[in-house]
Amino acid sequence: MTIKDLTYSEAIEKVMLNNGYFAPLKLIYREIWNYKNRSGIKGKTPDYTIQERVQRDTKFTKIGLGIYALTEFLDKLPQAKAPITKQDKQENRHANIQGMLLEIGNHQKDIFDTYTNDKSWIFENKTLGSLATLNKIPPFTFENIISDSVSFLDVVWFNERRFPQVIFEVEHSTDFRGAFVKFMELQDFQTRFYCIANKSRLSKFKKEIDKVAFLPIKKRVKFLTYEQVESDYYKAIKRDFIKY
Repeated sequence: MTIKDLTYSEAIEKVMLNNGYFAPLKLIYREIWNYKNRSGIKGKTPDYTIQERVQRDTKFTKIGLGIYALTEFLDKLPQAKAPITKQDKQENRHANIQGMLLEIGNHQKDIFDTYTNDKSWIFENKTLGSLATLNKIPPFTFENIISDSVSFLDVVWFNERRFPQVIFEVEHSTDFRGAFVKFMELQDFQTRFYCIANKSRLSKFKKEIDKVAFLPIKKRVKFLTYEQVESDYYKAIKRDFIKY
């Protein structure tokens, strides 16, 4: 059997092995053709067949919103350290929110790819880098804007043309200005911006976004609480469609 003769299940397994023992469906849809011949496929659409395999084949176990892992290697998935200090707890919540946003993004029909700067952080036994479908930002604009600003964003959702459609920054204790400066770099794109923080920080958010320096993006930046993102994530798991 050549690599192009693999069954769907075997090819899906290859994708997961190459991605740290698990993968989002969106990544499987794209990467499976590295291991399987696409020509001559008839009947059901490939995406439908892939969904059927991961749901019915006991080789695979669902571990998130559209995320599946190799059952045999569940014990090899990364384990986050139990938070001890206040900073540990803050970073843990930060990672969880980013993980939820990546999974929600991967689940959106109009989102083609997802990205995060914090690739080594862990959300429910899944590294954020393996939840994202991109390892680096596509070259959609000037290199200095990508290298100095966009590459450091918490979570980015890209559309099919590989332009940033939605951007999220998790702001636990900063003054929001750093996030706004990054957003300003993308003011000429039709990108939606979100800052996520504790609800107690809403007044600080409003004070900063009202500054003249950020007037070009003021109406395009929204505030979300941690609780709103968490609620949206669990709604999405229950098959409710979430739109940002």
